[in-house]
Amino acid sequence: MNNKSKSNRAQADYFELLVGQHICHLYNVTFSYSGDLAKLSNKVLELPNGAERLQLQNDNLIKLEPKIKEILDYEIIGKGKIVKVIWTGRSLVIQSTSDIEAEHLRNKKTKFSIKSIASEGSGTMKNLGLNKLQQYYNIDFLKEQKEMWQRLKEHIKGLTLTKSETKRIVRRNGILLAWATRKGKIYQEILNRLCFEGFNALSIIDKVDFLNFITDCKDNDLYVVIVNSLGVSVYKPIDKQNKLTDNICAKHNTGVGYTIFINNLPTYRVQTNNTNGIGISGFCQRIFLI
Repeated sequence: MNNKSKSNRAQADYFELLVGQHICHLYNVTFSYSGDLAKLSNKVLELPNGAERLQLQNDNLIKLEPKIKEILDYEIIGKGKIVKVIWTGRSLVIQSTSDIEAEHLRNKKTKFSIKSIASEGSGTMKNLGLNKLQQYYNIDFLKEQKEMWQRLKEHIKGLTLTKSETKRIVRRNGILLAWATRKGKIYQEILNRLCFEGFNALSIIDKVDFLNFITDCKDNDLYVVIVNSLGVSVYKPIDKQNKLTDNICAKHNTGVGYTIFINNLPTYRVQTNNTNGIGISGFCQRIFLI
């Protein structure tokens, strides 16, 4: 499962770089990530269906090309010509959800959050790590997380092992991995309950601030681009700011996720993860627009 997660990430990164390369070709800008693109291509091709995955991304790029040009031709009018294309990679996953940024004259930017999907989905809107979850929901999960690692180390009789050493041992042993996955789900459900209750305990203002944070609706330069089996969908998060209302709440706690309703309408789906259910990895939440 961990390898599957990494291959999906490589596939997404590959598509982001395809878009960046296309922008460079369109506006005669140097593409600085040829080595990264080649490495990602090789990583995806190692999979049994790797060639099919790459073909999907190339087909999705063809769908997207006219829309990218339309957006950038419009932005160039106000921001000047494009002088550089930046791939943020995963380094700015919290600060910004942009994947590819076109830099114009005078450091002005046009940013793209890019989602390439095989089916009809819309992709992850935001991925929040444990530190952000504790900060925004006013919760403390450190005791439970420490307890989970302690139980795992006791089970494998490796109390002096580091986390990385523990992971390496468990991932190479199917029986230990099954145990870690089963026990990890217990803590996954605890964190989900804390987040569910923590969100509902927030003030209305804090709820709206949180929702506006996950949508990045204060970034005037950001476009969200979704390419899937239905075609291409583009919107600017700044046009989707959540308005102040006293009718925002989380409902339908499934144990590993829940739904945030706004004015009685299901609006965001929240999925609390222990990284694909493996109880030896980091906790996070993925948030989707319904």
